[in-house]
Amino acid sequence: MNEQLELQGPADLGGEATALRSVLELMRKQAEQEISRLNRRLAEREYAIEHKVSSATELQAMQQELATLQRTLSLKEQSFDRITEECRRLEDQLEDQYAAFDGLKQEVQRKDLSLKAAREEVQQLKRRLAEIQPPSAETDRTGPPVPPTRLPALALASEPLSSRTLTLYPISAGVLSGFAVLGLVALFLWSGRDIALPHLTDAPPEPPAEHANPPVAVTAPKSERSVAQASVPLAPTVPATAAMPPVRPLSVQRDRLRDGSLGPTLAVLEGGTFLMGHNSLSGSDMGPEHEVQIGPFSIGTHEVTFEQYDSFVRATGRRFPDDFGWGRGARPVVGVSWSDADAYADWLTRQTGKRYRLPSEAEWEYAARAGGRGSYWWGFGMEPGRAVCFDCGTQWDNRSTAPVGSFAASGFGLYDTAGNAQEWVADCYAPGYEGAPADGRPRLDGDCTYRVARGGAYNKPSASMRAYARAKLAPDSRLNMLGFRVARDS
Repeated sequence: MNEQLELQGPADLGGEATALRSVLELMRKQAEQEISRLNRRLAEREYAIEHKVSSATELQAMQQELATLQRTLSLKEQSFDRITEECRRLEDQLEDQYAAFDGLKQEVQRKDLSLKAAREEVQQLKRRLAEIQPPSAETDRTGPPVPPTRLPALALASEPLSSRTLTLYPISAGVLSGFAVLGLVALFLWSGRDIALPHLTDAPPEPPAEHANPPVAVTAPKSERSVAQASVPLAPTVPATAAMPPVRPLSVQRDRLRDGSLGPTLAVLEGGTFLMGHNSLSGSDMGPEHEVQIGPFSIGTHEVTFEQYDSFVRATGRRFPDDFGWGRGARPVVGVSWSDADAYADWLTRQTGKRYRLPSEAEWEYAARAGGRGSYWWGFGMEPGRAVCFDCGTQWDNRSTAPVGSFAASGFGLYDTAGNAQEWVADCYAPGYEGAPADGRPRLDGDCTYRVARGGAYNKPSASMRAYARAKLAPDSRLNMLGFRVARDS
């Protein structure tokens, strides 16, 4: 079932997305071409009015034509805006479908894990049953087995029922318990309920003491009696995170500074190939999706904190950034410009002898995705208790940043790559990834009037925390939601 879902689900959603993209992209291109054509005609008419008009009548005719072209252009622009808005709506709808599919896939994987555990338990029970099966009298004798002797009817009638049963059928209490458990396993496989199977012991249970207090009988509801009477507890629900990819083992390191203190904690990533960006229906700057090869590098497990940045300020005599009344210490440093963040990385380089820097945009997205393909490192849909943002449902939402590490780490061992403080990266901003490096280097072409920031923030909507979402900011921006984390060459 799981394999069928993985093969058919994404294919259906992907086919729908591809068809929508094709139609809407064609409409968008046609609208852009028409707007460009009308702009050219407007420019030609304006030039003609200024340089080639020979009479008042001709001037009036040209002005009327110009007014008509301007109205047409306005209508085309409105149509283009409507198409763009429809693209965004459909893209959000597709995102919701991917989120629902992701949740269904996790539920199927959880059921598969429960079924696998039950099958393993059945095999273990079979082995234990074979071990505790007592040898029969026939197998102890030498020679061919002798069939059991049929007792006279009178002798049978003179014996108690329990004695007759144990004499004719020497089955141990452990074997009976084993058959009862196997019956419950069959019930579990038929009904799909998660039932934890009891482990049998080699020794039979000891009989109760003669004068012990009798157990108190508790009457269970009729629908639950079969389970309650067999003393089989319900298994705890498998958490949804069990269906997530396993956390990759990472080595973590910290470099010592000249004064003996330690620098930021770094996660060592081996690198690899991944798909960067997102093919947006509305033609945004997050695409096209393209393959990038990332080499080995290290990146901060947390955003740089006020405590770490303040040490740099005291050592260099720079200005202390404002904490906006939230406190310093373990909160991510904010209110720093791109050059402030770059200077801190250079200072770490001089202090440690290792090359520190801001991560490239490709390195940042590779690290933030943590090996997944979802909109967030944990999947496609927003989940409570994962991050702080405008609508994440935490005590810090739209109020302040949270202390670093307040939420669970990603599969790469990184904290707060979604939400909390938005993070500067090394790249100059360009609208889209056409011509972007495919080897993970930062994009530095252009005049770098704007720089790129990633990861959303405490006062930004959850959509801005998606791993592929981008923001462009002036390099001298010092905002209360803008910080950074450092990278280091391996």
